Amino acid sequence: MFRCMVEIFGLPEEITGPPKIEVRLKDGANPSDVIAALRREVPVLEGPVIRRGEDQLTDSFGLYINGYYYIDDEEVQLKDGDRIVLLALASGG
Repeated sequence: MFRCMVEIFGLPEEITGPPKIEVRLKDGANPSDVIAALRREVPVLEGPVIRRGEDQLTDSFGLYINGYYYIDDEEVQLKDGDRIVLLALASGG
């Protein structure tokens, strides 16, 4: 078991308030486990950011892990020290 910080930007940060949330993950955790932890720790994300009743993000959001986007990749195994960011997949201006 290890702890990691999930950085949050954009709409998710507006919803949650703090820009970082610490979650506990089991060894060998994958992106879905991060989403499940966020769903437990920050239930207000369910609906606008996390699909209701599921451990998946809505289509507009993704996880950025160590420099790469992950939407639903069960093969990725996280480890202590990984940089995890929750953010919108596309933004315009």
